[in-house]
Amino acid sequence: MTAQSEKMRQDARPGWPAIRTARQMPLIWCLVAAIALAAAGIAAALLVADYRAVSAAGNQRAGALANIAAAHVQQTLSAIEVGMQVLDLPPPALDGAAGADATMGQVLARVMRIMPALGNLQVWRADGQPAYQLAAAETELRDAARDRIFAYHRDHPGDDILLDPRERSAGLVISRRISRRDGSFAGIIVGDLDPHYFDRFFAELGADRIALRWADGVGTTVFPRQENARQMPGTGQFVASAQLRRLPLEIDVGLDRRTFLAPWESKRDVGIALTGALIALLIGGTVALRRHTAQAVAMAALESRSRVDAAARSRADEISRRKSDFISQMSHELRTPLNAIIGFSEVIKSASFGPVGQPKYQEYADDIHYSAQHLLSVINNILDLSKVEAGKWHITEDVVAVRDLLESLQRLAGERATRENVRLAFKPAPVNMMIRGDRRTLLQIMLNLTINAIKFAGPDRQVDLDVHALPDGSLAINVADHGDGMNADELEKAMRPFEAPTQGINGCKQDTGLGLPLAAAFAELHGGKVELDSAPGLGTTARLILPAARVETLH
Repeated sequence: MTAQSEKMRQDARPGWPAIRTARQMPLIWCLVAAIALAAAGIAAALLVADYRAVSAAGNQRAGALANIAAAHVQQTLSAIEVGMQVLDLPPPALDGAAGADATMGQVLARVMRIMPALGNLQVWRADGQPAYQLAAAETELRDAARDRIFAYHRDHPGDDILLDPRERSAGLVISRRISRRDGSFAGIIVGDLDPHYFDRFFAELGADRIALRWADGVGTTVFPRQENARQMPGTGQFVASAQLRRLPLEIDVGLDRRTFLAPWESKRDVGIALTGALIALLIGGTVALRRHTAQAVAMAALESRSRVDAAARSRADEISRRKSDFISQMSHELRTPLNAIIGFSEVIKSASFGPVGQPKYQEYADDIHYSAQHLLSVINNILDLSKVEAGKWHITEDVVAVRDLLESLQRLAGERATRENVRLAFKPAPVNMMIRGDRRTLLQIMLNLTINAIKFAGPDRQVDLDVHALPDGSLAINVADHGDGMNADELEKAMRPFEAPTQGINGCKQDTGLGLPLAAAFAELHGGKVELDSAPGLGTTARLILPAARVETLH
């Protein structure tokens, strides 16, 4: 017998493929583990690369804003320097000539009109005595500061301005030498520069924090203004610095990291969820495959050799049927252990067989029960949505009282509302108003809308539900929360599966983004629709509209 015929004979044995698959299970598990690790590694690498790109963009923007702010301050100081040059070459005014005060006052007033950032202008003569002061100074310079400024300009014939701290927190003193035509020292012009003059420009830059400070690190001003704020904090921000040319001043710009990392965090959450779902599907599929393979091997072992052909045909039919029903069987494989977890955790929660020894176990039982219920709800939503999209969901035509639906809804949603500390306010529905449709599906629509409103209302708030007829005879059921609301982009995402919007402080709530799309799909089966009205800060209203053909009023 050839090797090929022997192989054909072995393949014809009852259950041989299942036996071969069972022998290959360790290899399959290794393959599943490799795929899971590869998926996790790729997802982590992509997230890390994206995080670095976002961080680089934040640092680059902070650096650009720092350069812009430094250029603006530099330009302002350069303009002040040019404005102070109007007193160059006017020795008669500084030497006490007739009409000197009037002339100098006009010149200084013109300088202050041109340079609104400059104040308390004074002129000192070459002997160090005041020649003219435009107005009474709000704060006088200390003698040490006066002597230091005067000595610097007297001993340095250059035209550069000098910046000197008044009190390191009360502003800047800006001064410039006045020279005669022959270059000799004629005196100095001195004024105050309020650092908060730049606040308006800093505000238009869009940075979260800007500090103007001396090169030694001591701050002169911080935008936005804060009491006792002196230095730029480094935590939680992208920080960049820029130094002014030829001046001992630096600009620090800070951008909030959260602003830049918010899109990346959304990608991270989606990536983790998708990777986890992929790994769960791989493991679940492999477990199901192992179970099915074990069943096939057991069946093959019990078959008699005299029924080899019949058993082979039976197994072939069974395998074909199982392949076609794989998705439905997967739902059973997932739901059955979840129902067991929910049941056993409920027994522990309620202490049906006696009190729990440790309080921590009671807390764990509550967490297990809630998590299992949430996971079962997610699985049910996914399977229901898949069945609707495949056109395999069939509704039963019942006649249901609206009041009965609301009472059932209040019982089902009440526990969730209590857990979330949200009040449910249901306006009474007309007693004689009926709906023709599938009771279970209609209740599921209203429950999805109500649970969604509870999640995004926020604690200590209220969810309102009312029913009213529209002018065309159709029926509208409104579910309104008073949460943070959504913008246009979030409204569009809310109606797409697996794209739950982020709503303010409630954006961290666990949500798969299936409740609203599933409710909309069920509404379309009844010829109706689900609409959303929302605005940031004004909450969200979900509206179920059923056509007039499905609304009946009893007389």
